[in-house]
Amino acid sequence: MVSDYHVIEQAAVRFGLVIRGGFNIMAEDDGFNLGDNSKAKSLILFGNAGSSIWPIFSASSEYRDGLEDPLNRWSERIGNKMSAELDGQVFFPFGGPPYKPFIQWAKKAESMGNSRLGMLIHPDYGLWHAYRFGIALPRSFSELDMFSEAGRPFENEQLGLSALCAFCVDQPCLNTCPVNAFSDEGYDVEGCYGFLEGNPNSDCRNHTCSARLACPEGRAFTYEKAHARFHMDAFFTSISERYNNKVEN
Repeated sequence: MVSDYHVIEQAAVRFGLVIRGGFNIMAEDDGFNLGDNSKAKSLILFGNAGSSIWPIFSASSEYRDGLEDPLNRWSERIGNKMSAELDGQVFFPFGGPPYKPFIQWAKKAESMGNSRLGMLIHPDYGLWHAYRFGIALPRSFSELDMFSEAGRPFENEQLGLSALCAFCVDQPCLNTCPVNAFSDEGYDVEGCYGFLEGNPNSDCRNHTCSARLACPEGRAFTYEKAHARFHMDAFFTSISERYNNKVEN
């Protein structure tokens, strides 16, 4: 059993991953049994901050084999490898339904809140981060207490938004989208798709979402160009399939 928190940090660094918070599991928390059906004592989330995973992932066999879902397949391989090394049980945010409640875990594990674009926003990373998997472990760690305690006041409960967004005066994310796809009513996926399809040479399509890029938070962690384009290509393919299936049906 791994008992040193810093060993876990170093295990993540090998793959460009960072610890994205975590929490010590309480009696009321459910669904964290280990492989031997014993009760887990902690859950640690792993993901990327900025393009930290890109050099490792883009050199991987999953990225280069031309098959579907390369990042999820890479995450599954790395998550299973790390889980076995740490004697834990791995959970992924994909592969459902049913899906594991990663948004709830993220808010409990770290200083996270909802942004006006619907994504979780971090006080350091802004909108430039992601969760790849979580690992439940058979022991607790005092280092996790600072993550969960810091996360509690970050969201403005009255507005349901991160404090960063609730008190952002200019709201550039809402004023930058060329088709005003983001509003208090939600995300206009068809409007966004229509713009991307009709403007293949736009910055949104060739780089990344202009609304996301307009957010002033976490600019030091903005995805590098190839990384951003990878996600935009995957996003466009996903909504294209969803929208076209909706039209056909």
